[in-house]
Amino acid sequence: MPAFFLASFIAGLVLSVFAMLNGVERRSGFAINRAMVAGFALVFGAVGYPLIHSTLLRQGAILAIAGFAGAVGAAIAFLLVVGWAIPSARAEVIDERFILQGSFARVTSVSSDGASGTITYVVDSETRNVPARGLEGVRLDAGSDVVIERVEDGVAYVEPWAQVEARL
Repeated sequence: MPAFFLASFIAGLVLSVFAMLNGVERRSGFAINRAMVAGFALVFGAVGYPLIHSTLLRQGAILAIAGFAGAVGAAIAFLLVVGWAIPSARAEVIDERFILQGSFARVTSVSSDGASGTITYVVDSETRNVPARGLEGVRLDAGSDVVIERVEDGVAYVEPWAQVEARL
């Protein structure tokens, strides 16, 4: 029985980290999400393990107490998601300039000054051509690969892929 509570606690920790990294999306039709399962498993194990080692209660009583505590943990996880995570995500303002940040593009033409031109990139299976300017005055070369930093007033500010790759 101690191994069962320990496994539940570890599973709760792993699910908690997974939920933090990947989100707590709720699928339609399901009332339970990762955060709730993680909260239940974590608290169930955290309460049950010490009870099994430090009390003379029977296993049924320990399971009941740990189960109740796990349900409270799941309810707290649910309240955190509903009361804090979802509203803050909905309130987040997305800066339209940076939607394409990190997208790859190819320079198709360069103006005589070398610092501006036109790039081509693909979004949702649609090829788009937009004016571009080298980030911080960087010269553009026709046919070279670039990375979009931002798009302002219809002009993409780009950086050569070689510079980005060198930083990685």
